[in-house]
Amino acid sequence: MAFHFCIDVSDAARPTMTAPDDIPLIHVQFHGTGRNDFKVEYEKHKSTLLTEYLRKRDGPDFHENLMKLTFNITPVEDTNSFCRSVLERGIFCRQRSYFYLGHSVEQLVKKSCYFIAATHEEIHGLLSQFGDFSGEKNLARRARKIAMLFSPLTKTVELAENDYKVEPDVTGGVFYSYTFTDGCGFMSPEFSCEVQKILELDYQPSAVHVRYRGNEGMLVLKEDLKEVKVQFHNSMQKFLDPDEKKFEVLNFVNVMEHSRPYVNGYLNSKMIMLLEERGVSAKNLEALQDGYHELLEGICKETSEHFLQLKGKFDLLNEIQDKGIDGGIRKQLKRLQSRELEEMEKASFTRVLVRKSREVFAVCDPLNKLNYGECYFNPTLGGDKTESFNAGQKFVVMRNQCYHPGDVRVLKMTDKREGYEKLRDCLVLPVKGSRPHAFECFGGNVGGNKFFVSWDRSILPSRKEKPCNYLPSIAAKISAAAAHPVLTVTSKLKRTNPSKEVTAREEMEQYFAAHSDHIVKEIEQAYLQCAMTSGPSSKRCRHLCKMLYRATTLGEGLQNLQNELRSMEPGRPSGKPMGLPTNHDPEHVNEDSDTMYEPSTISEASREQASATSSDSSLDSGESGSGDSCRRGDKIWRKIDEKAKEFVLRMQREMRKSIV
Repeated sequence: MAFHFCIDVSDAARPTMTAPDDIPLIHVQFHGTGRNDFKVEYEKHKSTLLTEYLRKRDGPDFHENLMKLTFNITPVEDTNSFCRSVLERGIFCRQRSYFYLGHSVEQLVKKSCYFIAATHEEIHGLLSQFGDFSGEKNLARRARKIAMLFSPLTKTVELAENDYKVEPDVTGGVFYSYTFTDGCGFMSPEFSCEVQKILELDYQPSAVHVRYRGNEGMLVLKEDLKEVKVQFHNSMQKFLDPDEKKFEVLNFVNVMEHSRPYVNGYLNSKMIMLLEERGVSAKNLEALQDGYHELLEGICKETSEHFLQLKGKFDLLNEIQDKGIDGGIRKQLKRLQSRELEEMEKASFTRVLVRKSREVFAVCDPLNKLNYGECYFNPTLGGDKTESFNAGQKFVVMRNQCYHPGDVRVLKMTDKREGYEKLRDCLVLPVKGSRPHAFECFGGNVGGNKFFVSWDRSILPSRKEKPCNYLPSIAAKISAAAAHPVLTVTSKLKRTNPSKEVTAREEMEQYFAAHSDHIVKEIEQAYLQCAMTSGPSSKRCRHLCKMLYRATTLGEGLQNLQNELRSMEPGRPSGKPMGLPTNHDPEHVNEDSDTMYEPSTISEASREQASATSSDSSLDSGESGSGDSCRRGDKIWRKIDEKAKEFVLRMQREMRKSIV
């Protein structure tokens, strides 16, 4: 083993801590591969499940044994190589030897992690206090489970041992057994009120996204849940806690998110493309875009009240109605306008607000009354009112992450409303039928995924499409089994006669060091090129869609997928990138589900490259109907994209002029 990488922190200034629980944590940020290409600073530590345990076990100075590392180096190959070297050598600092401990999901995206002053055996023993992680042989899934220990705590609610229970999931299906309650449990009215109090809300949340020791997922209000405050399902147990003695230390629920009113739904490029593929007219889609642009452009004048009502900004709305738009209110409106433009720029400009829509959590039916094809939806509207939908009202349901035309579902409002009245601002889905509706939307679940739900008739699909079968084929299962996703430890990381514990640590070190989303980006780039030249309904696009699901959800070995992609494109040399656009980076990671990476929307660079890419492919032969459909639609996307970009740039120029 090479010598430790030495870090001197004597010149780093400690920040002033204002709260009793505030602690300074060393943060080493590498910006190159040279000996001195790093900077050291202290930052305020954000409590996690693991650090709270260490605080109780080791006392208030526990943070002296921790440090945070970030590898902000380009290109990716240099980052991974240098990261491997540091993880192999360890860090020597403050007369201690530090080694890799773990990371949260957000940290993995940023190539950031924690180190701790402990041996590999001691680190393995520490993590084993929370669960048998080494029993999970799929490294991607094991990493996500361990990552739960490092996610920042937000708001916590106490939960005693006798206040919860764990029950079996609701399963069913026709040809395959699905878990309809995948990641979703129930909460009592009492617990919902406790969450309301802790979060200081003026309404009782119908659904909350929580983590409790080894459990994670959604809790939906169940009014007849009396004997306990919380009922988890088995699918929510990511790992089992073997040490019941820790219960007194960790007897709290971390409330990560909750159902909210007035969360508007937006359409991105992929969603628009799939809606057009399902028969929604270009005229309707352009009308939505034009209306949204008019709304933003007039936000400081005639459209201000309408915009604020849509956003639920009633305090500001009342001020305008009382005294008009003065200088102070104008500044607030300008900030709201600027925020919308920034979000459009992040989405590669195509981002269209749909007035009659919401983005909400999906939850399982607590009453078991909904049938397949039905749902219950009760969004809050202006003035604390709720929309009264007639039985049979149709809703367009989809996720921002969508690739297959069948990912767009149409559900109907149930006529069985009794008992659901208090479930507001969440989408209630049935727990029976041929398969879960959440799974029909790019393999989603009810464990923390958010869904776009719209009752706007102008975007209701006219063409029917069966949902994609995202279940792995027999060939894929054999391929995955043949190439086990546990990474082979490289010679650099391999140690002499390692113990079982050390081997488990080596595997996680290698996973972190080698992790990159470039293969997922390559698959998505291939999908976008195919979608714009041959249509999202083409055979090749459908195959790439399933590959994306396997890459982002199943945790399949990415090398297998890269080889599969290469075999589909024999003309491209192995290892040659596909010219990814610079703004084609993951902008959000959904750590609350099994999705590892959420690809971004279609970028302008993607379209320009796609237009120059031949649509000829052995997989696309004989599908001229789908191709013709999308080639007509390609003009629509170009027009929508061009209008969006022109609008954003023009508005930004006008805003700069107004400042001058």
